Amino acid sequence: MPKRGGPSAEEESPSKRAKAAASNEKKPRRPAMDVVALAQQLKAEIQKKRRPGKEPGEEKPPKEKKPRTKKASAEVVEVDKILAVKANVKGGLLYQIQWMDGTKTWEPEGNVMDDDLIDDFEAAEQAKAYSDHDIQVGSEVEVKNVTEGFENSWTAAKVTKKDKGGKWTVEFTGFVDEEGEAETESGVERERLRLVPDEVEKGWVPIVGEMIEVNEDDCWWEARVVEISGKKAKLQLRVSDEFKTSTIGAKKLRPCGWLHMAGKRAKS
Repeated sequence: MPKRGGPSAEEESPSKRAKAAASNEKKPRRPAMDVVALAQQLKAEIQKKRRPGKEPGEEKPPKEKKPRTKKASAEVVEVDKILAVKANVKGGLLYQIQWMDGTKTWEPEGNVMDDDLIDDFEAAEQAKAYSDHDIQVGSEVEVKNVTEGFENSWTAAKVTKKDKGGKWTVEFTGFVDEEGEAETESGVERERLRLVPDEVEKGWVPIVGEMIEVNEDDCWWEARVVEISGKKAKLQLRVSDEFKTSTIGAKKLRPCGWLHMAGKRAKS
């Protein structure tokens, strides 16, 4: 018997029949998202997450080459070439620069940032200064060193032989080999030789800021006078920026010969 107040197994309530009918009906399909719109949406999301920078596939612009010299502290300009050099009355050197725009100015050494440019120019100036020296077998000369640790210094030697191709063999005065014999070098280019300079004029005294030569380790090195106290001079070696203190005298200090001659040419 059916329970009191409830429908029989064969009878269903109207509400259940309505639910069953609703469940049997086909639900409408969700409209498919447009493929193009989806792609645009994904791209927008990626752009939000990407750090600022170049777009994918975009090439980096080529780096600009740094100019070799600077014309002023706030302006960097490309140099054409160095024309001349002279001593700076305030100390150090001044170089006459020809700029790419055709203008010419005198600039302190600190404004020229290309060491190779300076080295090449000064090597050419030294060759000019000493090109008229009459080098013969038996000449007392100074040889420009190229050995590591002694570059750009000059050492006393004697010419012993003329080699092929305008080169020379020399015997050094202050250098010896492993057996204690005077060291020799053959095939020395003419540009590396100069006659021993004349004796320093009596009474010559360097001044602060002047570029001179100082004798250290049996070699003559270019140096700038930093300070003078009595008979002592504080120097800064140009090749290494190392500071030295030397006694003022003809055997230890002397004027820089090639620079003196280059200065004369600059004034003419």
